[in-house]
Amino acid sequence: MFSFDQDGVIHYNDGIYAEAPELLAEAPLTVAYHLKPEATWGDGVAIGIDDFLWHWRATSGDEAQCQGCTPASSYGASVASIEEAEDNTVVVTYVDGYLDSEWYSAGVITHPAHIAEARGHAEWRTDPAVMAASVADFSENPPLDYSAGPFKMTEGVLGEYAKYVPNPEWTGSQQSTLDSLTLKYIGSADAMATELRQGTIDGAAPSSFDPEVLDQLASDENLKYSVAPQSGWSHIDANLKNPFLSDEALRQAVFTAIDADDVNQRAYGAAYPDIETMQNVLFRPGSEYWTDQLADSALGSGDIEAARAILEEAGYTWDDEQLLTPAGEPVTLRYRTGIEGNAFTPIIQDLVITYLAEIGIELQVDPIPNGELSSVLDEGDWDLIQFSWIETPLFAASAADYWGEGNHTGFQDDEVDAIVDELATTLDRDRAAELNNQAAQISLDEAVQLPLAWTPALVMVDKDVVNVRDNWATTMRVFSNVGEWGFLDEDA
Repeated sequence: MFSFDQDGVIHYNDGIYAEAPELLAEAPLTVAYHLKPEATWGDGVAIGIDDFLWHWRATSGDEAQCQGCTPASSYGASVASIEEAEDNTVVVTYVDGYLDSEWYSAGVITHPAHIAEARGHAEWRTDPAVMAASVADFSENPPLDYSAGPFKMTEGVLGEYAKYVPNPEWTGSQQSTLDSLTLKYIGSADAMATELRQGTIDGAAPSSFDPEVLDQLASDENLKYSVAPQSGWSHIDANLKNPFLSDEALRQAVFTAIDADDVNQRAYGAAYPDIETMQNVLFRPGSEYWTDQLADSALGSGDIEAARAILEEAGYTWDDEQLLTPAGEPVTLRYRTGIEGNAFTPIIQDLVITYLAEIGIELQVDPIPNGELSSVLDEGDWDLIQFSWIETPLFAASAADYWGEGNHTGFQDDEVDAIVDELATTLDRDRAAELNNQAAQISLDEAVQLPLAWTPALVMVDKDVVNVRDNWATTMRVFSNVGEWGFLDEDA
């Protein structure tokens, strides 16, 4: 429905929208979506109100609309009604009292309702069990024969490849010059670079990479590449449900002992020498909302003496360099991170082990298997954990997601809860930024987490490929402008 450019500016899908969403009223919050009359799902069926209604029910969290559904998005829970208006316009009215300073970025459509009907779920509007069955059907058997973008899938095997051709019904501004596009799963950046050098692929964007691959790319005059900090921001979190880490003094000491600058330079610096340590967990230095949230803090300083002083003042002692709680119990912590296929996190892990040994804490290392991070977080199956959140220019829900009720760290603060409540009652984006910064500051002051850096990402392409650019501001990364990809015209 929309994407962001590298400056964080929103761009709407102009193959669907005739113009940007329009705020009609604040009480209740009412938004109009103006659809292009010629906008289709790539199969001759127009995009319309049924698609809005299907998504509303799918994300409602309401048993009367979708029986047994557990949506990842809470969008539908805030919707009161969806109606069709004149001039191909759909009007969404939200429940009384609900406000969102980023109302213009709601994800209002995800799937084509007519395909749900074609698959035998015709009563999705009236039968919550049928509605749930249509959701499960899309999840378990993703349809390939639709598109609301510049390309349309022709075939694919999950986890292996997907083939696309230009969507003949596409009316958006990104008009591709490509005849076809094939996406392949390749297991590592090294393997990607090898295939790129051999000419079997034209480009790649790995999720992680070993900096050594950059030497291979730099030595080949037929290739070009770029590395820059992207949307993932790396951090180390404390599980406050752990008996040891429920003590703020211990958390303060742990995060004071860790040298964030050293971690970033030694882990990420070889790939991106200009790597910067984060001083704000929500906004980048170029943002108007950026504030230095760690200027007056020792967190991430690597000051071992200060860390030990915090512990001594709190009544901790040492027995042969083993840290003991005030009650005399040895402090041991379980440290978890995903290291398989990642060149950066093993370095961070080894450094954290070294830092915490300096204050008498022995870490039990327990790597997270691929694909299991979400379940590990949900189950609280960790004491200290290092991973990356994915950032976008949207921030209004950050306080609720990171530090609100039910967050993964077990952190609870009345002031933060009040901030979350206020965020749900304002349309003022400047105020929303201020409130989110306040919540972030509270979490840092109480040593809930230690921010590290925006992790570097790599894009590599054949020298004749043009317009492929990484984009930190969207989870789509390089695909945010896929309709503009092409090959250099040597005769131009």
